[in-house]
Amino acid sequence: MISLRILSAVAAVGALAISTLVAAPAASAQPPAGRILIGDSVAGMNANALRARGFRVDYTVSRQFSALPGVMRSYGSRLPRNIVVHLGTNGPISLATCRAVVKQAGPKRRVFFVTIRVPRSWEGANNATLRSCDRSFKGKRVRIIDWHRASDRHPSWFYPDGFHPRESSGAIRYANLIDRVVDRFGR
Repeated sequence: MISLRILSAVAAVGALAISTLVAAPAASAQPPAGRILIGDSVAGMNANALRARGFRVDYTVSRQFSALPGVMRSYGSRLPRNIVVHLGTNGPISLATCRAVVKQAGPKRRVFFVTIRVPRSWEGANNATLRSCDRSFKGKRVRIIDWHRASDRHPSWFYPDGFHPRESSGAIRYANLIDRVVDRFGR
């Protein structure tokens, strides 16, 4: 038979565990400082220039926009305050997924979507989807970084495929543009 003393000890341990859970930091705590760019091969070809400007670069060749929620989830609470996304080069972007990742990031983070440049049928639609996603959120929570416009009249910045930036020219301009916009709005 269990003694009253043992039951009291178990109850005390249980109460301590509950009070510890309640006292745990709230989920609304500030995200870690810093900035990350999540992307595909375009981000990968710019990785050195981005790292030189203080970005962590997470890229996978041929990554689809639909993979973004899982990538963000893998970081958990380590996801930094400023998230730059350059995806959509390899296929269509869903507005629902775009909105979902902004919500997933939470209200304390800023999400920056980089417009794409790719000679494919989905280029215009994906850039329009990114802009529509941006308009879905008030304030500075979401921003567009218009790489498409900035690079529009500069074919020499790219390899012959027309969308992978050359390290000596396009990559530097790409990284400078992203750095400037995040510095301006990522506070």
